[in-house]
Amino acid sequence: MTFRDVTIKNFKRNVRNFFSYFICSAFAITIFFLYAALLFNTSVREAATEDVIKIVLMLSLAALTLFSVFFINYAHSSFIKSRSKEFAIFMSLGMHKNDLQKIILLENLIISVSSMIVGILTGSIFSRLFQNVAINLLDLQGVSYSLSAASFIVTAVVFTVIFAVSQMISSVKVGKLEIADLMKDSRKTDNKAKKHAGKLGLLGVVLVLASFVLLVIISNHESLNTNPFMIITYILMSFIGIYMVISHLGNTLIGFLKNKKFYYHHILSITEINHKFNQNKRIMFILSILSGMTIFLVASPFSLLQLSESIAERNKHDIEFVSVAGVHAIPANELEGLLKQAPDPLKNIKETSFLNLKMNLEGSKYDILKTKPIVSQDMYNALTGENVQVGAGEALNIITAWEPGSHGIEQGVDIEFTDGQQTFNYKIASSYHGDWFASAGSYPTSSGIVVSNQDYADMQVKVNSAAVGTHYGIDFESWKGTDDVVLMLKDTLNAMDKDGSGQLFQVASKVDAYKELKKNYSLFVFVTTLIGVLFFVAGGMVLYFKQYTEMGNATVFFRKLHKIGISDKEIRGVVSAELLITFFVPLLLGSVFGYCFIYLITHVMSGSDIIGEFMTNTTIVVAIYFVFQLSFYLITKRKYSREVVRKLTSAA
Repeated sequence: MTFRDVTIKNFKRNVRNFFSYFICSAFAITIFFLYAALLFNTSVREAATEDVIKIVLMLSLAALTLFSVFFINYAHSSFIKSRSKEFAIFMSLGMHKNDLQKIILLENLIISVSSMIVGILTGSIFSRLFQNVAINLLDLQGVSYSLSAASFIVTAVVFTVIFAVSQMISSVKVGKLEIADLMKDSRKTDNKAKKHAGKLGLLGVVLVLASFVLLVIISNHESLNTNPFMIITYILMSFIGIYMVISHLGNTLIGFLKNKKFYYHHILSITEINHKFNQNKRIMFILSILSGMTIFLVASPFSLLQLSESIAERNKHDIEFVSVAGVHAIPANELEGLLKQAPDPLKNIKETSFLNLKMNLEGSKYDILKTKPIVSQDMYNALTGENVQVGAGEALNIITAWEPGSHGIEQGVDIEFTDGQQTFNYKIASSYHGDWFASAGSYPTSSGIVVSNQDYADMQVKVNSAAVGTHYGIDFESWKGTDDVVLMLKDTLNAMDKDGSGQLFQVASKVDAYKELKKNYSLFVFVTTLIGVLFFVAGGMVLYFKQYTEMGNATVFFRKLHKIGISDKEIRGVVSAELLITFFVPLLLGSVFGYCFIYLITHVMSGSDIIGEFMTNTTIVVAIYFVFQLSFYLITKRKYSREVVRKLTSAA
C-alpha cells in the first residue's frame, strides 16, 4: 500500500467527522464573504454617509475573523487528539513523523480548499439577496448590487492565513510527539481536584456576586460607567469568577454532599458530571462567553428595533425647530396655517426663549458652531420638571448627546460666553447627562447650560437681540400622521434661509426619528442575527467535536460499568445527565453574561428609562436560544447514547 493509498483510505474512514468540520468552515466563509461583498460594494460606501454603517460591517468582519481563528484551530486540534492512537500505530509500523505531517497537510488542504470554494460560491449566490435586503433596510438611493474583486481576495487571503496557521500549529505538535505520548494523549484528562478546590469554588461564587454589585454601582453612576478602567475591572472580575465556579464549584458541592443520602443514591451521575466539569472547564467557559455574546449581539438590536417607537417618543415634542439670528424666522400666522394642514388636530405650539452665546471651549464634535443654548434655573425646572439649584457665577452643563463622557466640558472648569460684545464668565458646577427642553437634533450642540435666575436676567439685558433664540415645540393629537406636514415645514424654512444657514438647525420630529431608528436597527438586527446564528452553530459544533474526541474513552468507561451490571437504561441516564450539564450550563452562564452586558450598555448609553423593555426582549431571545439548544441536545443525546450502547453491545 502506497503513502497515497493510506492517505485516501484514512480520509474516507474519517469523512463523516471531516464533513462537520467542512460544513461549519464553509458556513463561516460564506457569512464572511457576504459581509465583505457588502463592505467593498463601492456604491454602498459612497451612498452610506453614516460612518456607523461602515463601522458595523468592519466590526462584523473582525468578529468573524477572530471566531474563525478559534474555531478552525480548535477543530483541528480535536481531530489530532482523537486520532492519537491511529498515528501511534502508523509510527509503530515504521511511518516517520514527516509522513504524519504530510497526511495532516493533505487532509487540511482538501478541507480548506473545498470549504473555501464552496463558501465563496455560496456567498456569491446569496450575496445579491443579502445586498438587496441591506440596501432596502438602509434606504440607499441609486445603489445597485455588485461584487468586487476585493471581496474575493480578502476572503481568500484571510482564510488561507487561518488554515495555514492551523496547519503549522498541528505540524509542530505532531513533530514533538513520541509513540508513547500518542498512545496516552487521547486518554489525558484534566480531572485532578486541586487541594483547595472547595475554597476556590466558594471564592468564585463570591467574585460573581461581587461583580453583580459592582455592575449595579457602575451602571448607576455616570462618572463610573464612562471610566474604561471600571468597565474592564467588572468584565475581568465576572470572567474570573465564572471560570472559578466552572472549575471548582463541582468539587465544593461534592464536599458538602458526601455524607448525604442523595449523594450515594446518585453517586455515578454526580461523579461523572464532576469529571466532565473538570475535564471540559475551558471549553465550557469559552462556550459561556460565546453564548453570552450571541445573546448580546441578537438581543440588543432586536430590543432597539422593538423599542424604536418608544425611543422616538423620548423627543419632547412631535415637531420642533429653533429660530435664532434670523434663521427659521417664520411668522406665527404662517406657521400655524401650515401646521393645520396636518390630518390630525394641532394641540399647541410652545415657544421658549433662550440665549444663544459663543463659548471659549472646544466642546465636542456636536458643537459645530461652538455655541450653547442658555436658560435660567426656573425656566429649566419648569420646562423639564427637575428641581436644580444654581449658585451665582455657576453653570450646569446638561449633556444631551447620547454618547457617554463630558464632551469637552468638565466639572470645575471655567467657561466664557460672549455675543461678540459682552463677555460672561462662569464655573461649571456640574456636568452630567440630563433632561433638556429641546431634542438634541434641533440644535447643533452636545449640551445645554443652566445659570442662576439673576445671572440670566443680567445677561438678557446686556446681550444684543441676535443672541436671543426661540425654540418651537409643536404637538398634535397623534404624531404618526405628520410625515407630510414635516416635509412642508422643512421646505418652507429652507426657502426662507436662502444662504443655507438653516441646515445647521434641523427640524426634528418624532416621525423622522422613528423612521431613522427603524432603518438603522433593522440593519443591526439583520447583521448581528447572522453572526448570532454562526456563533450558535459554532457552539454546537464545538460540543460535537468534544463528544467525538471523548467517544473512545467514554466507551471504555461504560464498558467497565456494563461488566459489573450497569444496565443500558442506567448508562443512557448518565449520558443524558452529562450532556444536559454540558449543553445548558454554558448557556445559563452565557445568559447571565448577556443580561449583565445589556444592563451595563443600556445605562452607559443613557437608556435607563427603557431598561425594563430591554430585559423583556432579551428574555424572548434567551427563550428562543434555549428552545434551539434543547433541540440540538435531544438530537445529540439520541445519537451519542445509541452509539455508546451499540459499541457496548458489539463488544459483548
